[in-house]
Amino acid sequence: MAGTELHDDELMHAAENLAAYLPGRLRTGIQALRDRGSVDGVLLIEGLPVGEVGDTPRKVVEEPRWWDVFVASLVQLSVMSLLGAPISYAEEKSGQLIQDVYPKVGAEELQENSGSVLLELHTEDGFLMTPPDYLSLLCLRPDHDFRAATVACGIRRILADIPEETQAVLRQARFKIAFSSSFVADGESRWTRPVPALTGPSDDPDVCVDLHGMIGLDDRAESALGVLKDLMESNLVGGVLRQGSLLIVDNNSAVHGRTGFTPRYDGSDRWLRRAFVTKNLRRVRGDIIQGRMLRSRERVAVPG
Repeated sequence: MAGTELHDDELMHAAENLAAYLPGRLRTGIQALRDRGSVDGVLLIEGLPVGEVGDTPRKVVEEPRWWDVFVASLVQLSVMSLLGAPISYAEEKSGQLIQDVYPKVGAEELQENSGSVLLELHTEDGFLMTPPDYLSLLCLRPDHDFRAATVACGIRRILADIPEETQAVLRQARFKIAFSSSFVADGESRWTRPVPALTGPSDDPDVCVDLHGMIGLDDRAESALGVLKDLMESNLVGGVLRQGSLLIVDNNSAVHGRTGFTPRYDGSDRWLRRAFVTKNLRRVRGDIIQGRMLRSRERVAVPG
């Protein structure tokens, strides 16, 4: 199917059918994350085949087509199909369903996947009305020095340690999240309307946080966000992804980030491939532009 874009339904269904050939234990672990979640909100799968891997891209024009990394592409899509339907956003990396994550010259200090400084803990695209339910990161190549650790923290892990009065503040629409630069014009600053950080059942809430691009709208909100930040940073799980490692993050219950590293821009830098999933494609049908590509919509305040 070389030459066919991933947004093609027939190709997506073919990738889903390949999931039947995954080991039963692996399928069960993915389905358990989908149905019941986990304390840390992540699942790490090791030793997946990725096929032949060329040089790490250094700029957009060097990024491979999906069929240039055929094995890695189909393995990632088949695994993620057990969680739902792959999606992308038109404003982000041209709407590609699988996106290349690598360091770029001049982007070192950015709080984005193209940077190489510490990437603060965050909900993926939490500023959107319909952020992905899951994201996956498939490692094709670690960084030279094995320093770039991908880390995460699940809200279940720390919920009991958040004081009730702090939880009450976190459930109110007293916070704003900055949009990623991918979704705004160059140099423009754009923020969501006031939103809560926690929503849903009191004993098992969803979390939406960005420890770099989120602010409290008053002193109590800032204080509550500080408590959440301290607890998250004290309860991290994760490590350096190696070739064939696939990390799945439940984007509703966990935040993730990455420690800093030093790129060399020599064709052998750290290279991950990222894919998003929605549990229910029908839920986002009004935002579909073509295939599985969505238009973005800004988050609005949700009752706490």
